[in-house]
Amino acid sequence: MTLEEALQVEAEDARPEVQRLMGRPDSFTLEWQDLEGQQVRWEEWSYYDQGTRFDFLDGELVWTIDIEPAPDGSLFAHFYDPLEFEEAMSLEAVQSLLGDQELDELPLDEADLPGGLILVGDQILLGFDGGKLVSAQTLVLAPTDDAAVSPAAATQGPAVPATATVIAQSDLLLADDFESEGGAAALFGPDFMEFNPVDGQGALTARSPGVLPAMYAGPLLTDFNAEVEIRSPSAAAGSAYGLVFRSDDPAGGLAHYYHVLLWPADGRISLDAWQDGAWVLTEGGDLPQGLATPTGPNRLRLEARGSAFRLLVNGSLVLEVQDSQIPGPGVLGLSISTANDPETVTFDNLEVSAP
Repeated sequence: MTLEEALQVEAEDARPEVQRLMGRPDSFTLEWQDLEGQQVRWEEWSYYDQGTRFDFLDGELVWTIDIEPAPDGSLFAHFYDPLEFEEAMSLEAVQSLLGDQELDELPLDEADLPGGLILVGDQILLGFDGGKLVSAQTLVLAPTDDAAVSPAAATQGPAVPATATVIAQSDLLLADDFESEGGAAALFGPDFMEFNPVDGQGALTARSPGVLPAMYAGPLLTDFNAEVEIRSPSAAAGSAYGLVFRSDDPAGGLAHYYHVLLWPADGRISLDAWQDGAWVLTEGGDLPQGLATPTGPNRLRLEARGSAFRLLVNGSLVLEVQDSQIPGPGVLGLSISTANDPETVTFDNLEVSAP
């Protein structure tokens, strides 16, 4: 079969099945190229923990390549889905896809697109030619002050401060990909809330106002790192989503706990503490403009060390709090707090690790 004949064969799109089995790639590169007079879509999806890269041509898997693992503590760009980027998308369409994220322009002499434009977002580079999208590349942030790892291991662009977020398997204390039941359980009955795995995400639905958590039975945690992706398609002012931690046994009710909440529609973050029937701590602040999108996905990270707590959203440090009223240990849960019930928020890729 000649190349010309091969290009006439209808491609079998293997990407949805790869994503179903492997999840979103840790990083990806996609671009539209001219091949034998035809416009084709070339993609490279990298999975560093598995040491594998998948290469696709018009969706068809053409080969796999062994790759080196990313440095320990690297931050992957799981919040981008390569399937959402389409040929010749306008700048406005791409901006709509990325929500409120601000894009910075790279000087043209830094880009290999004469007459084109490179825009830089949060761990993503976007190439435009004539106002139309021609390439997209996500980056992996390594745990150094100035390192960014691309799929090709050589990306031109501004250095970005990084936060260690990749978790070695031996350090995991709790992980949930929400593919099946048996993880967290709703604390209250169906008149108040529901929690179920739906399409590989944990769907938490509020049917009444107040703090409504889905709790894990264990382990008991004091000092730890926790990360989770949050999607909030119905986000409105006054709706917040996050993590309950250092809680007492949920079978007896939550007599005390810390509560991290992301308010994406309000652009806020907060850390509160409930003890002896009252809120004994309420700390919060505004998020940098464009850091979080109302509907997500937004990645929330909590670092708990004794009385010191750090909160990060999409890789950026947004709040630091000192408080010793609940020294721990306790159990962990996912939560929604809204006055806009009924409302559903989804969680994905929860990872809790030792410091």
